[in-house]
Amino acid sequence: MATTRRREILPTTEARAKLSQIVAEFEREGLGSEPVTFGSHRRPQGVIIAWDLWLEILPAIEDHLDAVEARHRLAHAGEERVSFGDVAAALGRDPDTFG
Repeated sequence: MATTRRREILPTTEARAKLSQIVAEFEREGLGSEPVTFGSHRRPQGVIIAWDLWLEILPAIEDHLDAVEARHRLAHAGEERVSFGDVAAALGRDPDTFG
């Protein structure tokens, strides 16, 4: 498993002031550029990453968010759950005829 190097946490004002430099580095380095972590009082609150890296990790983020939503819905389903057989019957179909 790959690990990232621990980076300095820039104050938000410093990250804002260096934004042009950060973008220039992203353009030069592409996927090899290091993310920039920023926040107030040196507590991490956000990360700036290169667009190419964003496109690489977006599918994993979407999968994670889908899983979180699915767990939330299952935990709060309660009486809302409907069996497959009930759905098939409501559609006038025999559940045994499905795949």
